[in-house]
Amino acid sequence: MGKTQITAELAEFIERTQISQIPDPVVQTAKLLVMDLLGVATAGSIEKCANIIQELTEVQGLSGEATLIGTAYKSNPAWSALANGVSGHALDFDDVSEPMYGHPTVAVLPAALALGETLNINGLQLLESYIIGLEVAVKLSYAMNPVHYEHGWHSTCTLGSLGSAAAAAKLLGLKGERLRSALAIAATGASGLQQNFGTMTKPFQAGRAAENGVVAALLAQKGWTGEQNILEAPLGFFHVFCGPDNYDAERVIDQIGRPFDMEHPGIILKKYCSCAFSHPVIDAALSITQSPQYHPEKVDSGEGHIHKLADQILIHRHPKTGLEAKFSVEGCLALALVDGNINIESFTDNRVRSKEVKEMMARIKREIVSEEKREGPPEFGPAEVKVFLKEGKTLEARVEKAKGNPKNPMSPEEIQEKYIDCCTGILTEQCIEKSISMVQHLET
Repeated sequence: MGKTQITAELAEFIERTQISQIPDPVVQTAKLLVMDLLGVATAGSIEKCANIIQELTEVQGLSGEATLIGTAYKSNPAWSALANGVSGHALDFDDVSEPMYGHPTVAVLPAALALGETLNINGLQLLESYIIGLEVAVKLSYAMNPVHYEHGWHSTCTLGSLGSAAAAAKLLGLKGERLRSALAIAATGASGLQQNFGTMTKPFQAGRAAENGVVAALLAQKGWTGEQNILEAPLGFFHVFCGPDNYDAERVIDQIGRPFDMEHPGIILKKYCSCAFSHPVIDAALSITQSPQYHPEKVDSGEGHIHKLADQILIHRHPKTGLEAKFSVEGCLALALVDGNINIESFTDNRVRSKEVKEMMARIKREIVSEEKREGPPEFGPAEVKVFLKEGKTLEARVEKAKGNPKNPMSPEEIQEKYIDCCTGILTEQCIEKSISMVQHLET
């Protein structure tokens, strides 16, 4: 390997990058991503997993200055980062990076918000730390994926922990050895298993990433030491999480900030609160329901055609809960075909267990398509859906990129509408309007 100081060079990027050097389109995108996460975290704050965290906040006396989004609770920065990461991922409605195969904002932003609130930072400092942290998390994936993800790691927590640490270290002004130690501490705390998808532990893994970064940076600030070459060391991050010779460490340094991933290839914003690998399937199914020939009662059977990695991640073939259905071709297809719409209420236990949805699920099977002609790592799509009607006709739809993908983006107006929908009923109308204005003017 030509470059041996990967950790040092990554730390130098974190240390030297300033908001004034970041292109304005990246800053404007970052504000939209901040709004999106605040919205989905507010909506997620009333989910059971978030409520458990809130109860523990009170029972354990975990008071502090950092807000738990969507609530009146305040706690210390590490616990607040965990709580807001859990709320932000509770619905699986938060943004996604395709190269990362993970959710970068929910790992990074709760750390920056929690630590930033206790430090009384301004909007520019928040944006600076968040953009840098997200860039670190995603660019690490350039060295490690798809192998890292295919091995079953949840990259939101593994890679996100280092992105979170980068953001927290930036806010604390860590430099040199202490900054590299923060990365080392976060690397040791990184974990997350895909087998937990469809359970409360998946959002816990997102929250843990945010918490890891805060704890790592605070420990390093006090002089806690860690391996200074944690990424490239013989028993370091790359080797352990990918296996020997299964990574390209130099890609991180060659491409970080050139360009920022927020600008290209971009970040996926979710239209549906389910796994991003299910979105092309849902879009295809919903387009079929618009056909004048379609009615749920006419369906004899259906097929969802997906690639191998999507099959691995959409882990539940017979979902029995709303959480499981978010990671199920059969569940998502049945809900879309029965209701002709997908929203937050689609993924309740009662809806997934309803007679009509269960009957539709029983008629659906998944097909794994050959990837012989694919160039590069697997993407979130394409997907194809076929619906076979009892009368003998077949309705088909294929989606290359689901709505919300940078190649089929949501508009700023649609993102704001999503934010309002997520917050309505939890925050007052005045609070919603004020928060939108604050995010829109974060850099001023």
